[in-house]
Amino acid sequence: MQNLLGTTLILLAACSLAAVFTAALRVPTLLGYLVVGALLGPSFTGAIAPGGTLNFLSELGVALLLFLVGLEFSLGHFWRIRRTVLAAGVLQMVTMAVPLTAVLIWLEVPAESAALLGIAAAMSSTALVSRQLADQGELTTRHGRSAIAVLVFQDLASVPILALLAIWARGGSPGIESVLLEVSGVLVLFAVLAIASRRLLHGLLGWVARRGYEESFVLVSLCVVVAAATAAHAIGVSAALGAFLAGMVLAESDFRHHMENHLKPFRDVLSGLFFVTIGLQLDVAQVVATPLAMLAWLLMLVPIKVVLNTLALRLMRLSALDAWRTGIVLGHGGEFALLLLGMVLQQHLIPAVVVQPMLVALVLSMALAPLLIHRHDILARFLSRSRGLAPPAQAEEGNIAALAMPLRDHVILCGAGELGLAVSRILTQAGVSHLLLEADEQKVEIARAAGVPVFYGDASRPDTLQAAGLEHACLVVLTFARIPPAMRIAQTVAARNPALTILVSCPSVAQADALSALPNVRVYRQFSAAAAGLAEHVLLLIGMPADLVDRNIGEMLLPINDGSSARRPKA
Repeated sequence: MQNLLGTTLILLAACSLAAVFTAALRVPTLLGYLVVGALLGPSFTGAIAPGGTLNFLSELGVALLLFLVGLEFSLGHFWRIRRTVLAAGVLQMVTMAVPLTAVLIWLEVPAESAALLGIAAAMSSTALVSRQLADQGELTTRHGRSAIAVLVFQDLASVPILALLAIWARGGSPGIESVLLEVSGVLVLFAVLAIASRRLLHGLLGWVARRGYEESFVLVSLCVVVAAATAAHAIGVSAALGAFLAGMVLAESDFRHHMENHLKPFRDVLSGLFFVTIGLQLDVAQVVATPLAMLAWLLMLVPIKVVLNTLALRLMRLSALDAWRTGIVLGHGGEFALLLLGMVLQQHLIPAVVVQPMLVALVLSMALAPLLIHRHDILARFLSRSRGLAPPAQAEEGNIAALAMPLRDHVILCGAGELGLAVSRILTQAGVSHLLLEADEQKVEIARAAGVPVFYGDASRPDTLQAAGLEHACLVVLTFARIPPAMRIAQTVAARNPALTILVSCPSVAQADALSALPNVRVYRQFSAAAAGLAEHVLLLIGMPADLVDRNIGEMLLPINDGSSARRPKA
């Protein structure tokens, strides 16, 4: 017991420090976890040795990680863009994996091992790319959509890959018949989960959620993950794959975001343990002794991968500039590749001397990824020789510009969440001309299904704001308070229409303080309206005159940084 408590304390302290330092350095947290594992492992200090308890918790973390990956995967969205996903994904996977597999076979690596390593090298990080592109306002661009299409295919490709790995781990032959049998079992499990989710899980989760039992909802969500993993293991399928399928089935439910918010802390802690266990198995001396192998893998995962990705995307008839942009964005390794290599190391399927240099190179490529994605436009313009040419307009910007052309003194409303939809309905009822912009395709579809006129486009892109008639607008309203896109919008407005006022709704004091310092920005804290309504009832019930109540409430609702007055919108 004492040893277990001591091990837990060491792990928690080391992982906490790793999380703090990686956040300060703006590199992926898993890089810190791998370093922690290597430092604490037998090849360095020997403070912690791999064991059954740690392995079980790490496997549970993998199941949670893949469940949440599945939860973010929309089958409906995939079906709508299936042609793009399949074409771009297959071309990228084949163009990257096949040459690498051939080279590894030439280097006398067994064919099965070479194929697995080639596929792992083709993978990129969905979480890293989507987050970075969203922060840069590029999810709606041609290269952003192309990158996401490739990443969606890679998520789908995980199903047969995990099936192959499960067969291999059981000592079976990874032939076509075995894989087909395994995938058939996966499809049966998926069908059972789909039926159960419709008949049982949706009803159970809805019943718990409607009663506000937060603890019960968390426990039921964890039960769903473990039950799916257990069912998959019982029929001889990878437990992690079972959790992934359960996430895909529940991705279309009304409780998707609720489950995601509740399970993320468990996922972060337990999947962190998985990456620590990978680090524990790293032989630091062996990695240091083979620097050329690590350098070769790093060259394969960054510059060579960028070139091969670009070639595949050019075959998709993307312009040279957009193909290079997408190739650079995808030019790094991903969490799923680390997951595969970690499982391979744990189950001793491929010699460690082959896997460990690739593992280190994968981590280094992910550390370089934020810088590459941030600078992709400069690199792509240089490589495509189009530095002096203006890129063609995005398709959605043309659609927005066509509608905005006749508008004058209109409101540009940014964000189609619950708050944005409510404001849009009120403006519509009041007869105020406005454009509602949203960068999330799923939110756009939900809003359009509810009859709200919303347009797909990222308002933090200067060209999108310009297309929305920024020069003739009377007001810009932000119903979100994410600092990077809000800053870009404020900078665009200051450059192209300095007299225009921006209204921003903020949920926190820290965000309000950061945004209120910007010119022509008025910040409203989201809790103010609810507080004002409650305070109004209190004051009226205790007998305060209505005019005095209105005066007090009006003073409370004054916006922060109310230094300028906006032009009044015209109906």
